[in-house]
Amino acid sequence: MSSVQIGGEGVANTLFNALNSLSALVMTGKAERAEMMIQTISRFYRHSLAEDPTADVSLEDEFDLQRHYLDIEQVRFPERLKTEFVLPEALKGFRVPGMILQPLVENSVKYGVSRSSSPVTITLSAREEYGRLVLNVADDGPGIAASPDLPQAAQGGFGIGLANVRDRLMARFGELATITSGETLDGYETELRLPLVTHG
Repeated sequence: MSSVQIGGEGVANTLFNALNSLSALVMTGKAERAEMMIQTISRFYRHSLAEDPTADVSLEDEFDLQRHYLDIEQVRFPERLKTEFVLPEALKGFRVPGMILQPLVENSVKYGVSRSSSPVTITLSAREEYGRLVLNVADDGPGIAASPDLPQAAQGGFGIGLANVRDRLMARFGELATITSGETLDGYETELRLPLVTHG
């Protein structure tokens, strides 16, 4: 699978947005922020453009990758995008498919942050429950239901992103993994339940 097929918007589109944001920083004389963003982009693409970015990685590395991605998006939405990461120390070493959270985080940016005029918090969290690794990506934005073009939105990215994650989980774990996604009282949330993998 090529790297541009992993996410909902795709890694290539992320680069396009990042370069536009970087250009704006340079043109407005914000050299220090531009330099920081270049370093963040470098870290993100060092992994996402690897030979096999979907190979199993530690959960700590997956969270770090999403942190880099959200740092890039934060330049686009400095007042609106807030982030929270909850990763217990005991879970950092478990293995997950690389970039498995990427389409979900992209959806939160696209349908939560970009369509809101108020601050939106994207939360990534992990916990162990009944012998399973439970991963959550949630946001308190308006969600896709707030968009009048919901059918087009779902066909154009949101549904594709979820289907991509579901297909990858099925290929990797079969029926041992599940994904649930839907609106909550204060936003949107997707939950993955995976086997606890310590190597691979």
